[in-house]
Amino acid sequence: MPKAAKVLLSASAAAAALVASVSLPTAVHAADPAYKVLVFSKTAAFRHDSIPTGIQAIRDLGAANNFTVDATEDANAFTSGNLAQYKAVVFLSTTGDVLNATQQTAFQSYVDGGGGYVGVHSAADTEYDWPYYGQLVGAWFNNHP
Repeated sequence: MPKAAKVLLSASAAAAALVASVSLPTAVHAADPAYKVLVFSKTAAFRHDSIPTGIQAIRDLGAANNFTVDATEDANAFTSGNLAQYKAVVFLSTTGDVLNATQQTAFQSYVDGGGGYVGVHSAADTEYDWPYYGQLVGAWFNNHP
């Protein structure tokens, strides 16, 4: 198998494992209180054409599982006050350096305070110069094909 295919396969497997490990409510849990999720899809490098489809898929999950979705590419959403309204933040196919130092601090405080994080696909191709994010995501892409 070519190296690029192995890297892509590994990234896809990692994303699938991450999504599988996140406990999303199911129809059985419909009595759970409603909550909000922020989907963040800013790119500063490669841009995936699948981002709109991914946002819609998460909105569909929300409609079926009692949560609403706000989607943005605006890093200014990363303030302590704004993030406090969300149960989880999804980095959906983000790439490159997408948060400044102040936004990174707000996001780190959010996660350290119990806020949820989900990284999908090239979320592992994001924020290479921020060690906290590297630990959060678990691994970075060697390169993005």
